[in-house]
Formats: sequence, C-alpha cells, structure tokens
Amino acid sequence: MTERNLPLFSFCFASLLLSACTLDLKKEDGSTDRDAVIEETLYSCPENYVYVPSPAGSPPPGFCVAKYEMKDVGSVATSQAGGSPWGGISRDDAAAACQALGADYDLISNTQWNQLAQNLASVSSNWSSGAVTSGALNRGHFNDDFGDLLAAGGDDHPCFGLEPNLDAVCSPALWHENRRTHQLSTGKVIWDFAGNSWEWTKDDYSGGAASSNVYISELIPLADSFTTLFAPPVNLSCADPNSNDFCGLGFAWISSPGGAVARGGSLYNGTQTGIFSTDLDNSASYTAYHLGFRCVSAATPVLPSASN
Repeated sequence: MTERNLPLFSFCFASLLLSACTLDLKKEDGSTDRDAVIEETLYSCPENYVYVPSPAGSPPPGFCVAKYEMKDVGSVATSQAGGSPWGGISRDDAAAACQALGADYDLISNTQWNQLAQNLASVSSNWSSGAVTSGALNRGHFNDDFGDLLAAGGDDHPCFGLEPNLDAVCSPALWHENRRTHQLSTGKVIWDFAGNSWEWTKDDYSGGAASSNVYISELIPLADSFTTLFAPPVNLSCADPNSNDFCGLGFAWISSPGGAVARGGSLYNGTQTGIFSTDLDNSASYTAYHLGFRCVSAATPVLPSASN
C-alpha cells in the first residue's frame, strides 16, 4: 500500500471489516477522520494501547501508544488506569522498561510524540470552541489545586480525580481546560498526554541552545530547527494565541539543553502545560517523581495483506 487514501469499498468485502463499513466514519463536527477510522480497522494494538494513524500522505501503518501513562506493576511497565504514574525513573531505565515488554515495544520517540500531538490538535472536540484552531486545547491536570499525581478513570469521566468541582462541567461532550483526555482522529481517547506527569522521549538532543524559552505558539512562526522538532505546523495554531492561553499548545524550555527530551508538562506547569510542551533542561540520568514515561508498540496487521 503506497497511499493513505483507503477506499471504503475495498474493505467491505471482508467479514472481519464489516463493522468498519457501518461506522459513523465522519461525524458532523469533524471529530473523526474517515480514512483514519478505516486504517485503524486494519491493525490491532496490545490491550490498553491505541492506534495512531499514519500522517496524511504517508503509508500505513502508524503505531500503537499506551493509552495511559505507564504504571509500575511489579516492576512491569503497564498501561492501566489505576495507580499513579511511574516516576522517579531515568530516560534510559524508562526505555529499558518498555523494551522489556517485548521486541515490538519501545519508549515513545520525539517524532512519534509529534505525530500523535498533531493528530490530537487536528480533532475539533479537543478545542474549546469545538472547531480546530479556534480557542485552545485542553491541558489536563496542569495545576496542583486538586492534589498530587492522579490515577486515570473511565473514558466517560475525563476529569477523574478533579471532582467534585469539575464533575458537572467536564465530560466527553463538555470541553474543560482540565479535561484529562484527548480524542484521536479515530475516535479513540488517550489519557494525560498533557499534564499530570512529564514524559520522557527516547531521543537525545545534541543541538544548540535557543536564546530564550518561549511558548510553543511563539515558536511556530520562527520556522527554525526547534519549530521542526517540537511545534505543530502553522495551520494548527490558533488565530489569537495571546487571548487563548497560547492555544493550549504548551511551552518550550529550550535555552539550556541538557541532552534529553521530555514532553507534555505536568501538574506544576500551569498554562505552560500542553500536548506540545517540551523540556530540554535535563540529562538522561535525571529523575523526578513527576517525570514518567509512555511506551509504544508496533501495530499488528489484522489481515496478512494490510501492510503490503
């Protein structure tokens, strides 16, 4: 397969894929993408991992990413709702914990992080106005007003742990800046991709330092190497960042690089938290209880021909 365009009729002949042919592939609000939904039916992911579609113009497959921040379950990196994120771990130990799950597993890379973040930013339900680039993206558990690092909850309760104050104003249908879930273009959700805990990526950073730290929305028009590495394209920035919490994209600490890359922000970063937030300040050996990680896995074709 050389194109991402996946004609619906091509798959309806297979009984395994009949469910895809009857899905609501394009919601009226644009919150799912037809090609992404169809592509997802061709691949399977491990339990509590979600499929990240390949970018437009790129052939499948995408990859699978842990739905939740990793939890320490008997020293096994586990994607589950219950428990606090596995923090206090160095970048290389986080990578080893992911790789110990099997040959197809690894720590998420910076490229994969950006691919997923751009997918989330392209989904209307993740924006405060219900329209892509209008308003701001939700930032999850971005302040410690509600306590410490949180376990996740059910997908129908996306402000889990932040109640009772937010219980009536935060749901899958009700946007709230503290909503801890983001929806992918497939309709699936991921927890705490912004906020709660910082998350390691696999990459080393060996480039130069920026002259200052900036909001991601301010990084976009610079069109430099930092923009390429850590920011979305200009078409995913909101129209008026200064009046919309800098689009909810996050902040980039890029003036004092220490060699490693963490993403997403934490409960201590306030409006600087966001799905594109970047911290280059630390070395790979650094540890902090609010710095965790997320594993990825290769996607498995459902049919032998799915990856051809």
